[in-house]
Amino acid sequence: MGNHDIDRIVRERMESRRFRLKDIDQLKTVDDVFDQYTIDALRELMNRRVIDEVYGPVAQGKEAKVIWAKAPDGTDIALKIFYTSTAQFIRGRYKYLLGDPRFTGVRITNTRKLIEYWCRKEFSNLGDAYNAGVRVPKPITFNRNILVMEFISYKGISGIPAPLIKDEPPENPAAAYLTIIKYVERAFILGKIIHADLSEFNIVNTGNELVIIDWGSAVKANHPNATEFLLRDIENVNRYFSREFRIEVFNSKVLLNTLLRRYEHRDKAMSDDDDWLLINGKRLIDELSANN
Repeated sequence: MGNHDIDRIVRERMESRRFRLKDIDQLKTVDDVFDQYTIDALRELMNRRVIDEVYGPVAQGKEAKVIWAKAPDGTDIALKIFYTSTAQFIRGRYKYLLGDPRFTGVRITNTRKLIEYWCRKEFSNLGDAYNAGVRVPKPITFNRNILVMEFISYKGISGIPAPLIKDEPPENPAAAYLTIIKYVERAFILGKIIHADLSEFNIVNTGNELVIIDWGSAVKANHPNATEFLLRDIENVNRYFSREFRIEVFNSKVLLNTLLRRYEHRDKAMSDDDDWLLINGKRLIDELSANN
């Protein structure tokens, strides 16, 4: 796609889908994600001066739609709006809430309450990963079923979202693989969090860096199924990079056990100049290489 085409797409989106506070009630007529419950949540965020303008959707999944918007200072932001009634979402999400110590004692009495907790959970998960030095969309705030976060653009172009790595593969797959493994370790050891749904479907390529998205399913390291989820993440990443690029990857079980062992000494973790964690003076890749 040339720069001229990108500019045209941006202009069309901005001209056809611009809404300010006075006319957000029109949103329900142009996009089904904006029911009255969501519009009320959006109005609150606009009144709080979190959001200034709302444009069109840039991504859509089974549980949410991502909307391009602008903050009052003109910065691009993303609104992840969770659908308020999705049976598949409800059936598939309880296992990630149950067993999470942050939600012990929480009573989920209806679908909207579940969605609100899920939105709050992803906001918290993003914060844990971001503070651990993982490249994720920076969380800004949330309200009801709307999560506000950094807009991850393609090559810095306003309104153009970064594509998934399955659609825009990294130029250096071997380096990209190590970057993702580094992020998995930083999330687990410093953030005490596991993505639990990691694959090529939630890693995007900005053209300059890789960013891990969709942290709603993430669980804390003390979740009863933490080891199972961590192994699944590792296996998914290994499968993608080995199958698509034919590069050599670490043994999944060895990588898992090394991470678990390093986690026990997390209080000694410090970063080197390349943002790898040093534990007892060793990087993860040093330990893995020694085991090969």
